[in-house]
Amino acid sequence: MKIHISRIFFLLLLWSPSLLYAHNGDSLSLRVPFDFPLLLSGNFGELRSNHFHAGLDFKTQGAMGKPIYSPADGYISRATVSSGGYGRAVYVTHSNGYMTVYGHLDRFLPAVARKIAQVQYADEAFAVDVKFSPDEFPVSKGDIVAYSGNSGYSFGPHLHFEVRTADSDTLVNPMLFYKKNLSDDVAPVAHSVMFSPRCGMGMVNGASHPYVAKTSGTTLRDTVTAWGHIGLSVKADDYMSGTHNRYGLYTIELYVDDSLRFSSRMDGYAMADTRLVNAWAEYDRYHNTGEWFLRSYILDNNPLPLLSADGNRGWVNIDEQRLYKVEYRLGDYHGNVSNYLFHVQGVEGALPQHAIATENYLPWYMSHEIFHERMHLEIPRGELFQNIFLQISEEDAPDAVSPRYKMDVHPLRNKARLSIYVSDTLSISPEKYYMRRITRKGASSVGGLYLNGKVTASIRVLGSYDVAVDTIAPRVKPHNEKRWEQSGVLSFAISDKGSGIKNFKGTIDGKFVLVEYNGMRGRLTCNTKKAKIAPGKHTFQLTVTDNCGNTTVFDKVVRCR
Repeated sequence: MKIHISRIFFLLLLWSPSLLYAHNGDSLSLRVPFDFPLLLSGNFGELRSNHFHAGLDFKTQGAMGKPIYSPADGYISRATVSSGGYGRAVYVTHSNGYMTVYGHLDRFLPAVARKIAQVQYADEAFAVDVKFSPDEFPVSKGDIVAYSGNSGYSFGPHLHFEVRTADSDTLVNPMLFYKKNLSDDVAPVAHSVMFSPRCGMGMVNGASHPYVAKTSGTTLRDTVTAWGHIGLSVKADDYMSGTHNRYGLYTIELYVDDSLRFSSRMDGYAMADTRLVNAWAEYDRYHNTGEWFLRSYILDNNPLPLLSADGNRGWVNIDEQRLYKVEYRLGDYHGNVSNYLFHVQGVEGALPQHAIATENYLPWYMSHEIFHERMHLEIPRGELFQNIFLQISEEDAPDAVSPRYKMDVHPLRNKARLSIYVSDTLSISPEKYYMRRITRKGASSVGGLYLNGKVTASIRVLGSYDVAVDTIAPRVKPHNEKRWEQSGVLSFAISDKGSGIKNFKGTIDGKFVLVEYNGMRGRLTCNTKKAKIAPGKHTFQLTVTDNCGNTTVFDKVVRCR
């Protein structure tokens, strides 16, 4: 039997705070990042699209530019700039063995900003990732390390704050340090419970499809009937004192007939495991309705360490015609717990029979290569979270250059390889082809490379895909042009409806000038004062290119003060 020592140590680390600190001898005390009372807009481990929320979101009183203080001695080891994600971010490595991360910043320390600008101008790029040595930017506990903002993929001013182990990038719940600085006497609330029959092995309310029961007080509105193997999932939110925000749960426990069948504890996780949110959550429900239900059973290929279950992996076997006592216990980090008690009535019935068709039955522990008409799909071993029946159909897509291939929606742990053949009657340049994923929200590019009559791309979710052609250049529209001279900020709205923006570049009088891009808002700006452009008239040129090589060039003589 092969034993993974690192995973066992990580499990012990998560479940024992004393072990978490044993290696450095430090206390469970870090300075708060702000000099005002802390309130959260988001907590650690909340469910997000394709990932867990990696830290705490601290409110900044609706303002930007709040000083952020280092919680311990260390040094600024890294700074990043991107058009999405964390926007401007700083990483501080501490002498106690931890790293703290600060995202969505308004600005860096002046000395750090100068280093970042040097790299941006050297690389002629806005997005950079710069690492620093321990002696470049040392900080002591209480020193300012940056200023809060609203950059990147952010819906309002706040600070995204993370704690990681410096040597392994394991994410640690920051509430371990800041519980005492936050007030909370409100317990979690469950909204609904989903009952899912196991394929071919169970049924709920006489049917083989899931059933959702809403809560009423601390129980369910009705008694559910079941037979065979069923899995339970819960839709719930936590709340905190002094705010109206909703948060993720810290602990979930499921008991059946007073026996613990499943538990979860959000103390931390490895960064490589963040996409396992798609194995823990009921992905179909989220994909179709936007609702998050967390499974209280563990899929065959879900190794997420923060989950624990009995020998049946949390599946409940209803095999007697009687009432089964079921209880959920939902907890937050401050020890507030809510109990939901209800019953499932065992009602014997013939279980549905599922014939296994070898051409569409895909065990999770095997690799798969699937051909369907003019489509080729390659799924590496271990990419599926469970055994699936994959149905594939083909339909016409008027705005595409290939048929649209519709597959059952299933998330992948990392990625698969999909190839779709296109019409050979079109005389189109190869780089103009791109693959699209089609969802209820519309079409989005997944990239791809055209070769020998087909477009091949890496995909992260099985679903509906086709191939389109993009020959339209990005749109570049000046914004607030009348204020450019006075403000010193040249502003543009840029967008691309096809393959998406790939890169952009600004020059003044033929020389590179830094242009900043906020991808979430589609806004691009050039601060001529910050770039120290001499007063007078200058020729500004902006070049924007999409992922299919279509380019828009904007030229204008601008006056700088």
